[in-house]
Amino acid sequence: MTGLPPRTVSSLISLRHFAGAATCLLLGLACPAAAQPVLQPVSAPVVTPGGFVSIVPVTTGVSEPIGVTNAGDGSNRLFVTERRGRIRIVKGTQALATPFLDISTKVGPCGSDCGERGLLGLAFHPNYEANGFFYVYYTRVSDGDIVIARYQVSSNPDVALDSSELILLTIEHTSQGNHNGGQLAFGPDGFLYAGIGDGGGGGDFLESGQSTSTLLGKILRLNVNGDDFPGDASRNYAIPAGNPFAGTTPGADEIWAFGLRNPWRFSFDRQTGDLYIADVGQNLWEEIDFQAAGSAGGQNYGWDCREGAHPYTDPDDQNANCPALAGSFIDPVLEYSHGSGDCSVTGGYVYRGQPASFLSGNYLFGDLCTGRIVRGSRGAGGAWSQQLLIDTSFNITSFGQDEKGGLYFTDLPLSGTRSASLQRLAAHTFSDVTPDLSTWPFVEALVGAGITGGCTDTTFCPGNLVTRAQMAVFLLTAEHGAGFTPPPATGTVFNDVPAGSFAAAWIEQVA
Repeated sequence: MTGLPPRTVSSLISLRHFAGAATCLLLGLACPAAAQPVLQPVSAPVVTPGGFVSIVPVTTGVSEPIGVTNAGDGSNRLFVTERRGRIRIVKGTQALATPFLDISTKVGPCGSDCGERGLLGLAFHPNYEANGFFYVYYTRVSDGDIVIARYQVSSNPDVALDSSELILLTIEHTSQGNHNGGQLAFGPDGFLYAGIGDGGGGGDFLESGQSTSTLLGKILRLNVNGDDFPGDASRNYAIPAGNPFAGTTPGADEIWAFGLRNPWRFSFDRQTGDLYIADVGQNLWEEIDFQAAGSAGGQNYGWDCREGAHPYTDPDDQNANCPALAGSFIDPVLEYSHGSGDCSVTGGYVYRGQPASFLSGNYLFGDLCTGRIVRGSRGAGGAWSQQLLIDTSFNITSFGQDEKGGLYFTDLPLSGTRSASLQRLAAHTFSDVTPDLSTWPFVEALVGAGITGGCTDTTFCPGNLVTRAQMAVFLLTAEHGAGFTPPPATGTVFNDVPAGSFAAAWIEQVA
């Protein structure tokens, strides 16, 4: 507790109980029914600059998980996309047995392994709570073409209407099974964004990345609340006003950004609206591209002329226009090489979890092969840097957020040594108050409000006891804020509290 003398053991209440049972009321938080720990194993806290990071298992009750998101409807449910065509609901630590949606007969072709095909993306309409609309991105079983479609929930909030499919857009992707992209997300502008791969193979043999006459190798932006193509059953959307190539280049109305190889997960910062795009590299470099909120779009991120920030030349399929285009490329803000076993970037999110803690504002992303999770940040001068946050043994296929900004990721093992799973990554201030404890959010709220700094720089000491005098300081600071100072003490309220006591003014104010 800020400004208090060392804690004693001669009092009536422990910090663990106090933080969980009293502080929630003072800070306007929902109080737990009982301060019982969540029965989940938690990884040993990893020390990082600024605090600790732990990984908490959520569930292994999912199959081939490839994405996780929330509906934004206040239900606090998580929705996990399974590659073979099912969406599963996770409540707490339980994956419901009945799928939210099962379109496995439409998804593929997969065979014994879907590879990069399957059910690849899911996004809920910003007004989902009222209209029940959500959107999926999958490869079609008959030919591998990309389908973006809308579905609707049934009267049962845990089950969607399989028969409610409305296909918004189909993109030909027949010749190759890889580079399908797959991300869907609604931007701050209310439009639906979609990340499309370059058509597969290697070296962009279709020359999709630098062509604005194809939707492959792009980020698209669609208005799902309108229809500019009445009578065309294959196009059920409108072109947003302001799309950078609308009306100028045949076939390019939907394009928002281009020059991408296989954008495997992009996200908008839920606080600033900035867009982060993770683009999977060819052989040498993985990259993170950035687009500031309010951008007019039209950015060219370089593929297939560049891999990361480096010139790319395929001797069998060289893009002869690259030298002339060189001045138009937007370099990535972050990149990393394949030198240490990394192989494929998995885009993440800017951390805005509750409690936000020391990771707030950092962009977190990972690698499929090594499981390393990296934090990227931009300094005051605009320079970007990256730092290993935590080295895991997972094969990270996707990151996602819950309704409060908590960060999760899906693990799809590349070998049969463990079960696929959903995991939660959480930052915490103290090594002895980990995210598996029900008191964790309350302790972090106290730290964030400036009410306590713990026993030491790294521990909260939740088992220690506090004196009644210390409790008076604690209570008033929690109620009025860290800058509160009570009126001077008179020394006449209690016989055993002289005016010279460190807590006299606080005790008299409580009285």
